[in-house]
Amino acid sequence: MKKLFFAFVASFLICVEAHSAVDSNLVSTAETYLNSITGLSGGFVQTANGKNEKGNFYMLRPGKVRLDYDDLPVQLISDGRDLYFFDKSLDQITTVSLTSTPAGILIRENIDLRNADISVIETADMNDKFSLKMNLRGQEGLGNMTVVFDKAPVKLNSWTVIDATGAKTDVAFNGLKTKNSFPKDYFQIQHHRTISTSGGDAFYD
Repeated sequence: MKKLFFAFVASFLICVEAHSAVDSNLVSTAETYLNSITGLSGGFVQTANGKNEKGNFYMLRPGKVRLDYDDLPVQLISDGRDLYFFDKSLDQITTVSLTSTPAGILIRENIDLRNADISVIETADMNDKFSLKMNLRGQEGLGNMTVVFDKAPVKLNSWTVIDATGAKTDVAFNGLKTKNSFPKDYFQIQHHRTISTSGGDAFYD
């Protein structure tokens, strides 16, 4: 099940590619939309290795994300500092520092797609959608991420990730709605014990 975790993390681990045509108006439109979002909730379908997994997606900027899978005993949560993969079947948590991965691209306090460490390397203008292919500068060999937006109104539609091995993961969203109010500790795993990738155990109250 940890493959789900690393597929999700890989969805933000993106590398430098050769320069392609970039429409600055599309980049600006996406940037304006992403910075206008405070919180979202909706469904998602993740497709990887020929398998589909469904669940619910929640986001609260800056820094917080939660994915609950319908038919898997796993949960992904970012509390603004770390990204956690909770395997309920093993009663185990794997932790990755949010600052050590590009997982915060879509949930940063200020999203800058042109002048920060994010580089848009290609755009595509379709009938009712547009897309941006992005990388993080200096992260060669780690893959790429393409984010697709609806046009009217502008809204997050899906993303596609190709990791360093060429493996592809698609995440398509449905029923996304603005949601800015969540219960206290909604973006924290309610669990008594965590096993960290850095070694050693930590305990929740």
